[in-house]
Amino acid sequence: MIKKIPIDLLVPDMYVSGFHWDQDIESNYQKEGRIPDYPTIELIKKKGVREVFIDTDRGIDVSAGISANQIEEEGQKQLDQVATEKPVIQKRVSTTEELSKARKVHSRAKGLVEVAMQKALKGEQVEVEQFKEVANEFIDSVTRNQNALACLSRIREKDSYLLEHSVNVGVLMSILGKAMNLERQQLFEYVLGALLHDIGKIIIPDEVLHKPGRLTEEEFELMKKHATFSRDILIKSDDNLPEATINVAYQHHERLDGTGYPNALNKNQISLEGKMAAVVDVYDAITADRCYHKGTPPTIALKRMLEWTGSHLDKDLLHIFIKAMGVYPVGSVVELSNDRLAIVCEINESDQKSPIVKVIYNTQHKRYVKIELLDLSKKKEVTIVKPIDPGNYGIQVNDFLI
Repeated sequence: MIKKIPIDLLVPDMYVSGFHWDQDIESNYQKEGRIPDYPTIELIKKKGVREVFIDTDRGIDVSAGISANQIEEEGQKQLDQVATEKPVIQKRVSTTEELSKARKVHSRAKGLVEVAMQKALKGEQVEVEQFKEVANEFIDSVTRNQNALACLSRIREKDSYLLEHSVNVGVLMSILGKAMNLERQQLFEYVLGALLHDIGKIIIPDEVLHKPGRLTEEEFELMKKHATFSRDILIKSDDNLPEATINVAYQHHERLDGTGYPNALNKNQISLEGKMAAVVDVYDAITADRCYHKGTPPTIALKRMLEWTGSHLDKDLLHIFIKAMGVYPVGSVVELSNDRLAIVCEINESDQKSPIVKVIYNTQHKRYVKIELLDLSKKKEVTIVKPIDPGNYGIQVNDFLI
């Protein structure tokens, strides 16, 4: 049985199957194996790990703890509760109409991030002014119809993670901030910071940044400095940048329980924009395929993030984010009650559980079908059974989104 226990109950001869910790995405160190001795436990504690998953069939057990099944049930219960609430999305134009505009600004943003990273690598100032234009265009686009940019943010190339992640976090920050009804200037400052939040990573040596194997302690400490590097680059490039813009870049890896970096701030010390940045950064990171991490399907990712609320992520902000993205975010692959698989392409304004989907696959005959656009809010006899991992069927989501 897999169960979660506090780190203080971990002892030698237990078999660790994973860490209950969102920062393992960045650290990329070994997360599974038998605990040989107490010094190893101390090393794990130093990484900021507070809870671990143990496999009681492969190592010794302890009476305390929560089973993985219980955690899954609780996560689903929380997600179902959020799903009963009205989505926070209002479309002013159709997704088709907005898509052409969204493509242009999304492509432009990727180009600007690429140039900015090249300049930062050379120690040159980044031209922030152009990012200000893109930030405003992102806000305008999600205000008209967020589905267009949300769709584009799900189209990924495996070798362009850093570039795409920066742009996607800007998109997601726009969506979250709009759902919170933030003032335009406030949201602009947050989105600007999101677009540039990871620019400091370009300073991290490539052999560390893209290392497929486990990072050493020294390498992970270097990796953690990227938030500070991002702050420094932004201040050097424009000494008039708003404090909130700097905070997004500097605080996006801080966690409510003080286990984050670079300053181990607690929930009362982290700014609102820092807490928002943590939510959107983690979501994009765990749903992306990387050299050492297979992307988690969006709905499963949201359930994982619900586990991290209270200790790492702000619960209220995450709930708003889920209502804005939908419990089945754009790009999700879902199994329908009629034995079909479909890709979510639009969130309905009235019902989170009934998005507009693109039917693509017959699970009974194990073959693709003629693509059909289906509004589940209008076809009540067909419902979503569950989200699925597209990799299990060899489905390339990118091929069907636009």
